[in-house]
Amino acid sequence: MNREKRQSLRRQLIVRMLAMMLPLFILLCAIAYFSSQYFINAAFDRSLLRRTFALADRVEVLHGQVQVDLPVAARELLVFDQEDLLFHSITSPDGQVIEGERDMPRLPARKPLKPGQLIVYNGTKDGAKVRVAAFALSLKGTSASGAALVQVGETLTRRSVLAGRATLAIVIPMLLMTLTAAVAIAFGVGRGLEPLSRLRDRLSARQAFDLSPVPLEGTPAELRPFLDEINSLLQRLSEAVEAQSRFVADAAHQLRTPIAGIRAQAEAALASTRHEDAQHALARIAQSAQTMGGLVEKLLILARVDVAENTLHLIRLDGVEVVREVAREWAPQALAKGVEISFDMQGGDAWLMGDAQLLREMLANLIDNALRYGGAGIALTVCGSEQGVTWQVADNGPGIPEQQRTAVFAPFYRLSAGVGGAGLGLTIVQRIAHLHGATVSLEAGEGGTGLVASVRFPPV
Repeated sequence: MNREKRQSLRRQLIVRMLAMMLPLFILLCAIAYFSSQYFINAAFDRSLLRRTFALADRVEVLHGQVQVDLPVAARELLVFDQEDLLFHSITSPDGQVIEGERDMPRLPARKPLKPGQLIVYNGTKDGAKVRVAAFALSLKGTSASGAALVQVGETLTRRSVLAGRATLAIVIPMLLMTLTAAVAIAFGVGRGLEPLSRLRDRLSARQAFDLSPVPLEGTPAELRPFLDEINSLLQRLSEAVEAQSRFVADAAHQLRTPIAGIRAQAEAALASTRHEDAQHALARIAQSAQTMGGLVEKLLILARVDVAENTLHLIRLDGVEVVREVAREWAPQALAKGVEISFDMQGGDAWLMGDAQLLREMLANLIDNALRYGGAGIALTVCGSEQGVTWQVADNGPGIPEQQRTAVFAPFYRLSAGVGGAGLGLTIVQRIAHLHGATVSLEAGEGGTGLVASVRFPPV
């Protein structure tokens, strides 16, 4: 794995944190721009109002006529500015312009200004955006009536320039702070992920068969649940490896006995000079080979069951039909031994989810155990209900003592040394049932005699 892939988590954290900072930076820039616009407009509007009031002070009424006494110096001051165009207008109550511009931007579409009312509005003059202050000067107490309209306007060049400068004065430090924060985030994320790098180095230095728990000392609290799960997995894996090792050792021990018997009988047959002795040795060889073949077959079935845990595909099956098929297959062998197999169905439908081949193998092992260790009768029962499907295989043999009913599921366990078989039948039954989410139980039959093996499947 290359360095870029090893640092993918670090990149993702940095990118996500910066991605959260970018909208915030844009929002702050917008706030800075509009805030500067607001305060600069407020300052310039106050200057515009002062000019409007200064111009209104120069308005006089003589003999009922509105006049403006505006000295040359004051007139030049009203129109002079290095960056913006200044203009003004004074309109008499009858709508005649007596001073200044005649094409002033119109007032907003509203009712005429009341005497003494002052407003500031935006407009357009000669294709340029302007800001205009309008004041309705009351002529009450003079020889005229109504109100004269005093207007003073200016273009927005200086406002825009100052707003841009103010925005840059705020945005540039913010940009520097954001870049500094990005560097700090990258550094902090790298330092924060150092425990992962140390953990990686610690795990990579382990031997292949080292399944001891990962030490938790010096690890952050956020990694503890992750390491706890790893340690739990290592513990389960260690137990599985140990169980597998024991199983292989037991299987080797079980195979060693028939192999040694076959070798001994073969040597006896070769050394024998009598035909009867050779025939007896060959019969023993055939019996040992049959025993070993049965053991190997059980081992292969058990291995196939273990592999099926990762490849199992369940389909909807009729539990009654599966039991009937297996019972028909075993009926000739049971009759040959003088054992009668009966079948009974109780309850309603017996649909279940399972693998037909594995389920037949499981039921075959239960019937095989009943034939080996049971009496003269085997009863197969299928019970269907809302709680699920139950298969029962009952015999009238000696049964299994209650204190040994759990131990018999262990591989190669036998009730006594004189009992035949590989000791894997119930192990296979339990593992196949586990694959299907079913449970296996062993109970005494009616009257405390015999054995009833029950497999309970969950509802479909």
